[in-house]
Amino acid sequence: MSHEIHRATPGAGRRIAMRFALVTAGGALLVAIAQAYQPALLEWAASDPARTRSRAQLLIAGVAFVLLAPLAGFTLYMWRLGTRTLNEGRFPPERMTVIRDTPVLRGREARGRGQLLRSFAAILFALLVLMAIVLVRLATFAPSA
Repeated sequence: MSHEIHRATPGAGRRIAMRFALVTAGGALLVAIAQAYQPALLEWAASDPARTRSRAQLLIAGVAFVLLAPLAGFTLYMWRLGTRTLNEGRFPPERMTVIRDTPVLRGREARGRGQLLRSFAAILFALLVLMAIVLVRLATFAPSA
């Protein structure tokens, strides 16, 4: 094992914390907006009995997108990080921002890390597809009369 160190990027921790705070505040704002408009949305969905089902499906599709889009983004990030690690034979890859000094893995250790990251991304993708299927089934579920 080499003693090479990937140096921390100055200010990276602060920038990551700020982004996390902004995303968290944005999520809280979305929840507050959804709660405020929920009665109006439910009334709209039920206002025309002939279109209630299609409107409910539209609402479920919107919720599905809001729930699954962040997971899809994280899955893509993990896959790309694993691929970069495998291509470069180094973890962390060159020019990757880190918040603390990190020992560099090379060769077999780096390939193992890259495979682990891609395996994790594949599992997340499978869960993403499964959740999408469940939400589609929910949206197209025909209650027995």
